[in-house]
Amino acid sequence: MAAFLAERVFGVDIDPVAVRLARRSLLALLPPRTPAAVRRRVARALAAHIVERDALSPEGARFLDERPFDLILGNPPFLNQLEKGTAASRGRARRIASATDGAVKRYTDLAAAFLLTNLPRLAEGGRLAFVMPQSFLSTGDARAARDAALAIAPLRSIWSANESLFEDANVRVCALVFARGPARPVRRAFGADFAPLQGSGAPPRAQGAPPSIAIGVSWSALLAEAFGAPRAGADVDAAAGTVADIAHATADFRDQYYGLRGAIREDGPGPRLITTKHIDLAHCGWGECEVRALGVRYTRPTIEAGLLDGVKGMDGWLEARCVPKVLVATQTKVIEAWVDERGEAAPLVPIITVTLRDARPRAGAPSRGDAPSRGVDLWMLAAALASPVVAARALALYAGSALSPGAIKLSAKQLLAMPLPRDRAAWRESARHFKAASAAESATARHRALRDFAESSCAAHGLDRRALRDVLAFWRARCGARA
Repeated sequence: MAAFLAERVFGVDIDPVAVRLARRSLLALLPPRTPAAVRRRVARALAAHIVERDALSPEGARFLDERPFDLILGNPPFLNQLEKGTAASRGRARRIASATDGAVKRYTDLAAAFLLTNLPRLAEGGRLAFVMPQSFLSTGDARAARDAALAIAPLRSIWSANESLFEDANVRVCALVFARGPARPVRRAFGADFAPLQGSGAPPRAQGAPPSIAIGVSWSALLAEAFGAPRAGADVDAAAGTVADIAHATADFRDQYYGLRGAIREDGPGPRLITTKHIDLAHCGWGECEVRALGVRYTRPTIEAGLLDGVKGMDGWLEARCVPKVLVATQTKVIEAWVDERGEAAPLVPIITVTLRDARPRAGAPSRGDAPSRGVDLWMLAAALASPVVAARALALYAGSALSPGAIKLSAKQLLAMPLPRDRAAWRESARHFKAASAAESATARHRALRDFAESSCAAHGLDRRALRDVLAFWRARCGARA
């Protein structure tokens, strides 16, 4: 034990208290009868090997790069790059992007940088186990980091939970184990009790790797059933194309959010301002509830267009948004979509705006009579987006990225990647029911129309009887009284 502690244990941390506690705890592992001279020798070695340094700094990197490791354990700091208090400085961000070959950049949590810079330090057969933010499993910003990790070492085990397990941090976490060696099926567990999941997951693959190796879009799919997604959600394919084949999608950001400051009026003559709270499944509750926008409460918020002139990020914004479209809310239990058929409303961040592609061929362009967008209207687009199949797939692939457990949060790009229905006739039927639900004048009529929409939508995706039953049960449970 003394030789092991003196020669083979190393560590770094920027917190001097953590460093002192680590040294003391390791020294306490020595048997009580250890000679004083041996204890002093181990203490000196630990003082030299457990040091106060930043693992991402050049000095920390040089210290850790002196030797390969058989086992690396870490709980790196979770540093959200959208928050001012935790965002990296420009200089540090450049160094991290360079050290990770560009895999960690923009809004990727810096925990990914600790993971990627430590994986190459594993000896052959060595293992790395890190606690990471749950969002690392599925967010688009972390995709490059996930691919880069798999290019270094295969994923061996995965665990996550919907419970928040840290007393001083409101964050959900996952644990990932990588091993230098051949890829094997991934061992899986879930929950605060670390209950193992039956079977094993196919190892995820890096982007561009042969499809036969495994799935690639997100690692949440390895825990799909634990997150509550039916298996059919992860398995459904895009044989009929994706939403990107028929539509464009846009999610506004900070400039558009803060650009509306001072231009919002209560029940003014301008376009209605729609918030996430307004949007329900096939329904818009504008004027029916109180909402908050930029710290002010409104019941009937509108935009005074003239006050946007000259505002950063707002040139042409209102004209581009006040068009026929489908608005999709985020952080929801199912995909909640509403059709703005006349283009009379504008979205507030983080709503996603989805518009149809123009199916008409451009002058001089070859004829595309089989274009997926041909014959598709806004109601078919909305029915495709709000499909129970899409909700099941979204949860399977992107669970963990939303603020609350079990909620669905999609980026515009992820929404565009969702599959289209296979059966056009059933798809049109689902759109007809979705439109009926949008126009329903009673809760009973709306409930009936949404039930018919869900059944015809699942049929349009070609689900077999068992998959259809599972997806409908999942969707109805999440819709509650609405469907």
